[in-house]
Amino acid sequence: MPTAKEPFLNTKAANTPPAPADALERLTVRRYLLAMAAQGVWWSGYLLFPFVLAKSLAAPDWLVTASVVMETSGMLLALYWGQLMDKGGRRRWLLRGGLGGRLVLVLALFVHSAYAFIALLGVVYFFAALFYPAQNGILQANIHPSRRGVVFGRGALVQHLTAASVSLLLGRLLDGNPDRFRLVFPVVGAVGFLYPLILARLPRPAHDTTPDPLGIFTVPRLPLGPVAWRRLGRALIAPFHEAAATFKADHDFRWYEANFMIYGLAYMMLIPVLPLFFTRELNLSYQEISSARVLIASLGVALFGPLMGRLMDRFHPVRLCTLSFAIVSLYPGALYVGARWMGGLDPAWTAYLAFGFYSLGMAGINVTWNVGSISFAPPGRGGYYQGIHVAMVGVRGALGPVLGFLLLRWWGYREVFVTAAVVFLLAALSSGLLGRKLLTLAGASPGKD
Repeated sequence: MPTAKEPFLNTKAANTPPAPADALERLTVRRYLLAMAAQGVWWSGYLLFPFVLAKSLAAPDWLVTASVVMETSGMLLALYWGQLMDKGGRRRWLLRGGLGGRLVLVLALFVHSAYAFIALLGVVYFFAALFYPAQNGILQANIHPSRRGVVFGRGALVQHLTAASVSLLLGRLLDGNPDRFRLVFPVVGAVGFLYPLILARLPRPAHDTTPDPLGIFTVPRLPLGPVAWRRLGRALIAPFHEAAATFKADHDFRWYEANFMIYGLAYMMLIPVLPLFFTRELNLSYQEISSARVLIASLGVALFGPLMGRLMDRFHPVRLCTLSFAIVSLYPGALYVGARWMGGLDPAWTAYLAFGFYSLGMAGINVTWNVGSISFAPPGRGGYYQGIHVAMVGVRGALGPVLGFLLLRWWGYREVFVTAAVVFLLAALSSGLLGRKLLTLAGASPGKD
């Protein structure tokens, strides 16, 4: 099993004064926060994609589900993007991803059917997983380890406050004319492109000699050399073999990922069901949808994110996961109340209450999802562990939305919401058991702290 992991209860790090920030780090932080404002604008539009499909383009239920599966299963590509960038070229790939995954939304001007929009989203989702390894590699090189969590928290605050503000404008524009998405999304894509552009133009440390050109029109090469069918086959399966070997060697990390898999199945089940429930059962306006799905959700993550980051530093990601998974179970619980007693609760307030619980739980999950895996990684392997973690989203993303759609077709909305709440609680229970095990291994009593 890998050794030299972070301790389960880490008080030493909190008491160690960080090294002073140098000029490169200060410049990186300033530009990173500016980039996260652009990311917030992008996020406010990105979250509305399935709702536009269901509401503006009247897509059938199965097509809305297919769009969600495309998005979530696309995270499997994180393994391949990570390997392509392993030898350098993060900045070049950021520009490619920005062009293909964001600026491409200018083509929304010509979208007049749900199927055309799905084709456009396919391009966006293909590049979506690229940004995680590229961004993390740059920030790892430019920011001291003792301040990465703080910088991430500040970036999340800027991103989600921006998204919350812009969501009000987007909701009003789309309510005025649902066809305005053809004008809104090109602007969102153009602003979103500033995020990878700013990161790609960050300077590198003087000691970093890894090739990383900014040119975007060089032909990419696979990690294993020139293209040949056998070589291509090995390149496609090698990341999965390496991930399986890591799980076999590191039992605690495997259990941690299993808990996220349980949680993620419930989360993914709800993604295709939510646009259908909001538009066809609750009959919400775009303003109400945007207020719930973007405004309330983003404000909660922004306001509680710094607190959750401190809790994770103090008590380990596993304990924060236990609490967060339990809280987020109230999110489908509130939706069940709205589906069960439609006349007893205002439809918009059903959505607002549900996403109030969602935002509180996701404030903790957002932190553990992004940086929690590092606590299990041996020195120098944090990026690799996070690559596995992101790719696992693709596995559950291929299963969860289909399961949610089938439950909706076989039974109904209420049954989907109850099932999701129970699965969230199972994830919390399993995470609590892992936390108890880690406490025991650390020589601490479960009754302490």
